[in-house]
Parts: sequence; structure tokens; C-alpha cells
Amino acid sequence: MKQLIPVVLAAALYAAHPLFTGDSYLLRILIIVHIFAVLAASLDIIVGYTGQLTAGHTAVFGWGAFATAWLILWFNTPPEAAVLAGGLVGALLGFGVGILCLRFKYLLLTLVTFALLVLSYALARQFHEITGGELGLHGILPISKSAVANFYITFGFMLVSVSLLFLLGRSRVGLYMKAVKEDEAAAETVGIDAVKYKVLANVVGSTFAGLAGGFFTTYMTSVGASIFFLDYLLRLILMWGIGGGGTIIGPVVGAYVVTLLAEYLRFIEEYRLILLGVVLMVFIRFMPSGIYGTLVKLLQPRRVFSAGG
Repeated sequence: MKQLIPVVLAAALYAAHPLFTGDSYLLRILIIVHIFAVLAASLDIIVGYTGQLTAGHTAVFGWGAFATAWLILWFNTPPEAAVLAGGLVGALLGFGVGILCLRFKYLLLTLVTFALLVLSYALARQFHEITGGELGLHGILPISKSAVANFYITFGFMLVSVSLLFLLGRSRVGLYMKAVKEDEAAAETVGIDAVKYKVLANVVGSTFAGLAGGFFTTYMTSVGASIFFLDYLLRLILMWGIGGGGTIIGPVVGAYVVTLLAEYLRFIEEYRLILLGVVLMVFIRFMPSGIYGTLVKLLQPRRVFSAGG
């Protein structure tokens, strides 16, 4: 319990700072961080726990955003309910993608799921009467117009989502998922249903991706085909890799690092992704377990064995 005290104090200070700083620019950035932290953590359940190298996670994020927008604009659905519906759409897509992914592995799986992302962008551009095309849909009712309120809403969303995903990862289900990732044949030999846990990982991860998409579109009050741009996928991969996959917390750390770094590198707009890619390669070379994984290893007490055993 004593180990949790610094974490609780840090979270309390972080939660209190909007009341004292009043920095609306920083608040806007942190709201985006909260949303993408959930997206990155939800990807970790799929990639980090079951080893499914999906490249279509941002497609689920995008369709969750569109579903939320359609419900608000066409059916006058309250934004809160529309966001939940975005999560349901994500779950349905996750189930479909999970079933599809059972037929493919490794690089082929990555290519197939990337094709789903490309198809999503093509559909969003083609059916502009429904999606708004490149111009997008605008005038989406936000959950709140207050930056401070949105900070706390998305912060709460991040805390609850990441906690649930973390607990899932530490549960027996999470252990079974890890077993599937490490050696699928061996896992099935001891009675673990690899198909079940692969599909479950996709459904759970995609549910949170859809919710994140819903929060994103209600905060931005618009959504268009650009949500399927490769830029979002690349940033998500950077968050996952730099933070450290297979930990849930690591990608959250990565979301903070990548989003804040990208924001403060705006003065070199054309080279931001290149520089971030270089940063990722450096991390892969010198910190393969990411920031969070490396910190955990450093903070673990080292056992000292005497000569007598």
C-alpha cells in the first residue's frame, strides 16, 4: 500500500492543476492525451497480450467517432449516450475483425488490417453525403463546452478505462492471453482456447477504441475522412513502442510523451513524424521494453545472494 501513496499524490496534483494554472492551451493538449492514452492502452490488449499485429485499430477508433457523430446530428442523441454507442460499434467491429484475423498471422495479419484502414478512408471519402468526405461533419454537440470540465471528464474516462484494462491484464484472462502470445500451440495443449481469447482481446480493445473515438469527436465537434489518415496510426504505434507494450501502463506513458513532444515540435511540422520515428528507433535499440518497462526493471529490488546460498 505504501507504494501507492506517491502515485495517488501525483494523480491528485495532476488533477488539481487546472484549478490553479488556468492554461487553456495545455488543457486542450492534455484532453487529447487522455483520449489517445485510452486508445493506446486498448491496442495493448490486442498486440501486447495476444500478439495480434493489427494495423487497423485507428479504423475502429474512426468508425466509433462517426457513429457518435451520426447519432448526435441525425437523431438528437445526448452526447453521453452517443459516446457509449460508439463503444458498442467498436465492440461489433472488434468481433468482426477478431474473426477475420483468425485466418491470418504475423505480417499477413498486419497487411490485412492495414487494408481495412485504407478501405475505411476510401469509404469515408466516397460517401461524402454521409461522412462529409474530406470536409467532414461539423456542429457535433459536445459533452461540455468548458475546457476544465472536459479535462476532468476525459481524465476520469482515462482512469476508469486504463484501470479496467490493467485489471484484465493482471487477471487469469490476461494470463491466458499472454500464454497465447508466447506459444499458441502450447497454450492450446494445456486447454486454453486461443480462438476465444484472440476474439475477446479484439472485442475488449475495440470497445475502448470506439469509446475513445466518441470522446474525440464530441470534444473536437467535428469528424471527417482525415480521421483515417496514416498519421494517427503512426502516432499510435509510437505511443505503444516508446511507452512499452504488454503493460497497459506503458502505452499511456507513451501517449503523454508522443503527444506533448509532437505538440512542442510544431515549428518543424514537416519533420515531426520523422523525428518521432528516430526517437522510436533509439528506444528500440537502447530501451526495448519502453519507458515504463525500463523504469519497472530499474526500480525492482535486486536480490543479493550470499556465498552460502
